[in-house]
Amino acid sequence: MSRARRAAGSVVVASLVVTATASAQGIRPQLGVAAGVTVPTGDYHAAASGEGFNTALQAMALVAFKPPTWPVGFRVDATYGTNAANDHLKADLADSLGHPADEKAKLLGANVDLTYLFGSTSRVQPYLLGGIGVYHMTISVTSGGSTADNSETRFAWNLGGGIGLRVRGTALFLEARYIDVGAVSGFPRTTFLPITAGIRFGSL
Repeated sequence: MSRARRAAGSVVVASLVVTATASAQGIRPQLGVAAGVTVPTGDYHAAASGEGFNTALQAMALVAFKPPTWPVGFRVDATYGTNAANDHLKADLADSLGHPADEKAKLLGANVDLTYLFGSTSRVQPYLLGGIGVYHMTISVTSGGSTADNSETRFAWNLGGGIGLRVRGTALFLEARYIDVGAVSGFPRTTFLPITAGIRFGSL
C-alpha cells in the first residue's frame, strides 16, 4: 500500500472514530460552507524559471465538533480548487509543443484538523487550527484540441488560524491556512495559502 493510500486511510479512520465518539457523547456536529481564494506559494507560485500558477477560487464544506466546555475541537473539511498556469508557463509550453497550450492544476482535498478556540463565551472568537490531510492532484495540459492528464494522491499538512463571529445561532468566519502537499511526479511541491470566508451553523 502506498504512503498516500495509508494517509488517506488514516484520515478516514480518524474522522469516523472522532465522529462516532462525539455522537456518543451527545456533541452536535456543526456544518459549514465557505469560499475563497488559493494563493500559490514557493515553486507552485513561480519556480526559478518563472513558470508557475495563478491565484484561483476555492470551495470548502466542513463539519466540526467541540465539547461545550473545552477550548479544543475537531474539524473535517473537503476542498476543491483549480489553479491556471501563469503567462510564463503558457509561453514555455507553447514553445515546447509548437502551438498554443495551457496547463491547470486541480486539487481535491480532505483535511482533519484540531482547533483551539480563544474566548469560547465571547461573540468574537479567534481560533487556531492544524492537522493532516490527503489531496488528489490532477495536472492537465491542453494543446491542439486534446488534453493529457496526470493524477496522483499525496499526503498533506496544514496550519493556520481565523476569527469567528457569532450571529444568532450561526457563526461567520474568516480564516487563512498554509497547506503543503507532497510533490507529484515531475511537478514541484505544491504549497498554497487558502484565504476563506464562510458560515457555520452553530458556534465554534
